Amino acid sequence: MLAAHGILLPLVFFGLMHVVERSQIEQFMEQVRGFARVVADEFELGNALDSPERSQALLDSAILRGDGVYAELLNPGHDIKSTLGLAGLKRPLHQDLDFGQDGDETYFIMLPLDHAGHQAELWLGFDERTLTAQIAEARSRILATLGAYFLLTMALAVLVGRWLSRPLIELQQRSRRVASGDYALRLDAATSLREVVELGLDLDRMRGELVGVSERLRREIAAKEAIESERRVLEVQLRRRHRLETVGTLAGGVAHEFNNALVPIILYTESLLMDAAPKSSESEQLEGVLSAAKRARDIVRKVLAFSREFDTVRLERVSLQSAVDEALKLFTALMPASIDVRRELADDVPMVLADESLLTQLVMNLCTNAYQAMQVTGGVLTLGVGVERGAAGSVVELYVRDTGHGMDTATMERIFEPFFTTREVGSGTGLGLAVADGIATSFGASIIVDSSPGQGATFRVRFPPAATADPKVTVAKVHPAGNAA
Repeated sequence: MLAAHGILLPLVFFGLMHVVERSQIEQFMEQVRGFARVVADEFELGNALDSPERSQALLDSAILRGDGVYAELLNPGHDIKSTLGLAGLKRPLHQDLDFGQDGDETYFIMLPLDHAGHQAELWLGFDERTLTAQIAEARSRILATLGAYFLLTMALAVLVGRWLSRPLIELQQRSRRVASGDYALRLDAATSLREVVELGLDLDRMRGELVGVSERLRREIAAKEAIESERRVLEVQLRRRHRLETVGTLAGGVAHEFNNALVPIILYTESLLMDAAPKSSESEQLEGVLSAAKRARDIVRKVLAFSREFDTVRLERVSLQSAVDEALKLFTALMPASIDVRRELADDVPMVLADESLLTQLVMNLCTNAYQAMQVTGGVLTLGVGVERGAAGSVVELYVRDTGHGMDTATMERIFEPFFTTREVGSGTGLGLAVADGIATSFGASIIVDSSPGQGATFRVRFPPAATADPKVTVAKVHPAGNAA
């Protein structure tokens, strides 16, 4: 509006002024020329030229009747000039052809006179200042009118603009709220403008489509992140399985050979112990040898368990709650008073496929590892069973949580390796978690570890739930490589 009026109003002003000036000037010139003609006719038709007194009287009458400021009659030999004219005003050399000529503020007209062969010239001067004042007044009125028109138009434009922009501003505010996360807000505006109403409807349809697309993208991203996280876990497990495969095969062979060497030692020692005198120094020494040989045999059994050289593992539908209760009976008696053992068992937990004795050993190994992490400082050991339900189905979870010293990432990557331990030399074999991992794998389960230094550790054994129509006993062949068939 400002730009349009900045161009239009000057054009209108100058156009009006041109019309007003030309019309006023033409009217003025027409009036004074007509008046001058009337005076000239009186000189030609009357007897004013016959007498200087009559000529003087007619010139004075011309000054008094009109807007004249100068009147003079040029006769051959003598001139007659009205004494009523403007003092000090001089006649120009030629008459004015246009208004404002020569800048003397007087419009001069010369008319030739002819009366009975008497030739003369009539010079009349008319004041231009009156007309100039009228033109200036007209200019002021035009400026005032155009100024009022401009102010009224701009006020009306502001009001109309606010009325038109109000629903658009409301749509803008609602759009920003939608962009900030308020996806349920509708994009509409209370207005009678059809175009704005249609714009709001189009924006609201776009909002619905974008919200749907955004929600789908969010779900897809979450699914991809879950798949990527699971892929990383599986990669870690695969690398660990590859390392354990070689070590397990080697450990199984060494355990067999070591077991073959222990059998005659145990047999010969038991035979000598039977022949030795009771409570003699020889019998005590033989008992020491037999005890050491049995401890070695226990280590061999753990190595064999790790290497998974079971002929068969009988998988039955068992209850995790029962295995936890059995392990707690055996384990609670070994706990010092500085460790608080807690039990968290969910209701309606599905049964899983496992060997009950090996499942108890799995729970015992995980509890022993947790106890050893809190042996010095004490803490809370939590043993629980629950069900995790997701899009892919339900997973039965056995978890053992401690409040011990925790582990860093490098340690967690090696805890299932055989003979790896963070304890002092002679304080452990490093086979407890390796055996637990072997048992879990034979059940088709997996172990996930969550820990950080100073924050304790949580071991989660995730079992697929047993099918409802599953047979009573399932026999699973377990190969030395560590995969159940």
